[in-house]
Amino acid sequence: MTGGCDALARAVDDVVAPAAREVDKRARFPRAGLAGLAGAGVLGCTVPRALGGGGRTLREAADIVVRVAASCASTATVLQTHLTAVAVLAEHGPARLLREVAGGGHLLSCVMDPLGTLPGEAVGRGHVVDLYGQAPWVVGAGEADSLVWSVAERLYLVPSTAPGLFVPERGELLGLRGTSATALLADPVTVPRDNLLTTRATDTVHGIAFPWFTVLGAAVSLGIMDSAIAATARAVRGAGPAPAVLSELARMTVRADSVRGMFLEAAYAERDSARDRQRLLALRAAATQTAVGVTDSAMKVCQSAAPRGMAEVERQFRDARAAYAVPPTPDTALEHLGSVLYGD
Repeated sequence: MTGGCDALARAVDDVVAPAAREVDKRARFPRAGLAGLAGAGVLGCTVPRALGGGGRTLREAADIVVRVAASCASTATVLQTHLTAVAVLAEHGPARLLREVAGGGHLLSCVMDPLGTLPGEAVGRGHVVDLYGQAPWVVGAGEADSLVWSVAERLYLVPSTAPGLFVPERGELLGLRGTSATALLADPVTVPRDNLLTTRATDTVHGIAFPWFTVLGAAVSLGIMDSAIAATARAVRGAGPAPAVLSELARMTVRADSVRGMFLEAAYAERDSARDRQRLLALRAAATQTAVGVTDSAMKVCQSAAPRGMAEVERQFRDARAAYAVPPTPDTALEHLGSVLYGD
C-alpha cells in the first residue's frame, strides 16, 4: 500500500500539519485537513473493499490515527469518532451510505457511551421515530454529516439536518479545540423509521464501538506523546547533553513505549473474552494518563533547559489534558476494570 502511504504523508505534511496551529488557536473545525485526508482515502479506509473502501483493519487504522495525531490531535480525534462510527455501519449500515463514506463524501460521529447507556427513549409515530435524549460530549457536533446515536437499546442513523437536533453554543476548550465537541440535545429528533440500524445497541456498542474507540483513542494519545517527545528533543539539542535532561527524555520515551505495547496487544485482540475487555479498559486508562505525564515532563524539561521550546510543546500539553476528560474517562475505565477483576 505504498501509494496509500504516500497519499497519507502528503495530506498530513501539506494540509493537516500546516493548519494545526490555526485550528488550535481559533478553535476551528479542521475542514481542510479532513478534506485532505478524504482525498487520500483515509475517511473510507476501513469501509469494506466490496463497497469501494480500503478494507483496512483496526490495527492499520490506528497507525493512521497516530500519524495524524502527531501533527494535529484535534483532527485525529475527529477521525477517531468517524472511524468508530464506520465500524458500526460496516456491520449494520446501508450499503449506499457506506459507498458515500468510502468516497470521502460523508463525515460521521458517535452519540453513545462506550461503557454504558445514554438516557433517552425512542417513540414510534407512523413512518417516523421521535428520539429523546442528550449527550454531554459529542465530537463534531454541528459539523458531522450524520450521527450514530444510541437510544433505548437501539442504534439510529441521525442526519445532521434532522428536525429537533439542538447543538448548544460551544464553550471554551482547554485542548482539542478544533474538535467542535459539545453537548447534543434531542427533544425530540425525528428520523425515518428506516434509519434504525440495530435493536441490539448494547452488544454493538460494547463489542464494536468500544474496542474501536479505545484503540483509536490510544492512538491519539500516542501521537500526542510522539510529537511532544520529538519537540522536546529538538528544543534541548542546542542546550548540550545534560545528564538530567537526557535521562528525562529517555523516561518520557519509555513511558510512551509502555503504552505502545499495550496498544499493539489490544489492537490485535479478538475482543471476545473477559481478558480482551480487561486489556481495553487498561489501555483506555493508561494511554490518557501517560500522555498527561509525558507532556508534563516535556514542559518541565523545556522550561529548565530550553525555554523557547515550551511554545512548541504547549499545544500537546493542553491536548493531552483535554483527551483525559473525554468520556469514558480513565477513572470510569478503572472503575469498570476493577469490577471485572472483582468479578473474577
